[in-house]
Amino acid sequence: MKERDLYAKFKLKMKARDPQCWIYKIPDFLGGGKRPFDIILVSHGIPWAIEMKSKGKDATLYQAYQLLDFELAGGKSAVFKYGEDMDALMERITK
Repeated sequence: MKERDLYAKFKLKMKARDPQCWIYKIPDFLGGGKRPFDIILVSHGIPWAIEMKSKGKDATLYQAYQLLDFELAGGKSAVFKYGEDMDALMERITK
C-alpha cells in the first residue's frame, strides 16, 4: 500500500473517531525535496507529527530528527508502518 493510500485510510478513520480533529498532509514536493514528516494532526488540543511508512520502510534519520524536535517543542509524534494496528495509533492519539 502506498503512503498516500495509508493517509487516506487514516484520515477517514480518524475523522470518524474524532470529528473535531484537524489533519493536514504536508504535500509531496515535485522533483524531490525533504519533508520533515507526512502529517500534522491536532486532536483534543494536542499537536501530533506523524510519519506514514509503506511496507518495509523506516523513517529516515532526518525524519527521526524532525519528529524528536517536534516532541521537544511540546508536541507528540509517531511513526506508523504499514501492517501495524491503525486503531491502536488512533487510540493513543485520542487518549
